[in-house]
Amino acid sequence: MIKDKLNYSEFVNLCRGQRTIELEGRDKERIRQSREAFEGVLKSNPHKSYYAINTGVGALLNRRIPKGRMEEFQENLIMSHACGIGPPLETEIVKGIMLHMILNLKKGYSGIRLPTLELLVEMFNRNIIPVVPAKGSLGASGDLVPQAHIALALIGRDPQRILPTAGLEPAKLQIGEAIALLNGTSFMTSFLAFLVFQSDNLIRTADIAAAMTIEALGCSTQSFEPELQELRPHSGQITTAYYLNRLLLKTKGGKKPAYSLQDTYSLRCIPQVHGAFRDILSWARAVVDTEIDSFGGNPWISTKGEKTEICEGSGNFHGQILAHAADSLSIALCSISGISERRIDRLISRGANGLPLFLARNEGLNTGLMITQYTAAALVSESKTLAHPASVDSIPVSAGQEDFVSMGAWAVSKAREICRNTEYVIAIEILCAAQALDFREPLPEESRMAKIHEIVRSRVAHFEKSRVLAEDIKELYGLVHNGRLLEEAGML
Repeated sequence: MIKDKLNYSEFVNLCRGQRTIELEGRDKERIRQSREAFEGVLKSNPHKSYYAINTGVGALLNRRIPKGRMEEFQENLIMSHACGIGPPLETEIVKGIMLHMILNLKKGYSGIRLPTLELLVEMFNRNIIPVVPAKGSLGASGDLVPQAHIALALIGRDPQRILPTAGLEPAKLQIGEAIALLNGTSFMTSFLAFLVFQSDNLIRTADIAAAMTIEALGCSTQSFEPELQELRPHSGQITTAYYLNRLLLKTKGGKKPAYSLQDTYSLRCIPQVHGAFRDILSWARAVVDTEIDSFGGNPWISTKGEKTEICEGSGNFHGQILAHAADSLSIALCSISGISERRIDRLISRGANGLPLFLARNEGLNTGLMITQYTAAALVSESKTLAHPASVDSIPVSAGQEDFVSMGAWAVSKAREICRNTEYVIAIEILCAAQALDFREPLPEESRMAKIHEIVRSRVAHFEKSRVLAEDIKELYGLVHNGRLLEEAGML
């Protein structure tokens, strides 16, 4: 069964897992009734023009399609829109596009036929995943280009011929079905769902990395006191301080002794910086949860009122809110990677708080972890460049008929890359903080920090002499990206 309402986490887990989905009886009946009503309207108004159903699209909306060439028009429309370029999208993102298309179409507003939708469900369940190029969508009118590549496979016109290879008969689309498959925000929604999911894991892992650094540097924990957070009660700030206090060791008197009177901002202001990210993430989470459960087609079938109508002029395919959410997350992610890089610098430089320079013995002979900061700095700089908001741009298309687009597809695509960069930076901080902790007194075995340190050391050994650190970073990136550190540390 497919729930009527899915949140982002359920959406991602369906795409990553082995569970199958199934249309319920009420879904099937709704789709049948909608299609019958759709065909009834066309039959009763044979001379009326309906956008993209018996007319061309975009600036060609005044061109009527000959009645005897409707099936040809369906294929023409899909093939002409399948002009994406670039590397193929990851399988999980394509499955997300397919899942959102299914959720969109099963609502019964598009006029799709049940056999067509059931074939798309079958493809999802059997993991028959079309090749979808990464670039080409403007995020309005919806994600036309990537959805066209899904539809191309559905009708058996894809170069890979994935349906015949799997022993399935391609769909033969009838009037109105092509535009139903093309319109929507499925590319943006899929990307944003995965981005929010990864960001959820990332911010909690960033708290762990920060707490390791604080512990290793012997910083004060006074700035994390709950009473202080209540004086400026932003939700994300309070949550971050709560997590840090759960993670950090304290003396019996409640406050941890510190090396200096006042720590740098990258250490003292973690609740304020990580907390700001949490607040942006909370809004993005609400945006994507709403979008997963929304209908974004044009035209659409209205069954409210006295009679069924085919309504035109919908703008629900416009991705502006998704673009703004992705751009906001991009900017906020830069803060997380930026403050982490500054903490990395505190750990490895200057022989901070009694630690050896670059966290290695025999400095000179061994470069230690010096160059890990270079990699972190490169990733942070790249992310800053990528964080320029895509949503402030628009290029008119279709002879000016579609004159303001969201650029949401680029917004979500680069936000995912920034998230990946940030995960690597956090992995580097964990690498450095674990090394720094090795030079401190052993942590109490019952402490959460000791458990986390043990988890890291089970993957990556202490740095004794020079070795290829790329492998260490890759290993810890997997621990961050897959949420394993959170799971094993009991922080999920």
